[in-house]
Amino acid sequence: MIDDDTAHRVFKIGELARLIARQLTPDDQESVLNLACACRYLEEPVLSTLWETQDSLTNLLEALPRDNWRWSSQAVGDGVVRDLNLLLELNA
Repeated sequence: MIDDDTAHRVFKIGELARLIARQLTPDDQESVLNLACACRYLEEPVLSTLWETQDSLTNLLEALPRDNWRWSSQAVGDGVVRDLNLLLELNA
């Protein structure tokens, strides 16, 4: 039987942790996030994989401080369009 210490030693091997993380289904992001929170050795590779599979910038922009963005909604036809508005100035 494999004890907890042995399992954790396996996860400390970065290459194995990344292989495990890449096998996760990106369609179930909540489960992927739960795995990152469940084991500190898997946190970095799993979160890296999760960020790599994002299909928009929305989650990244929402990671900014709350006073830098806001959502607005607009009725269009039979639906609603949500826009993420940045409230910070970009200086060149």
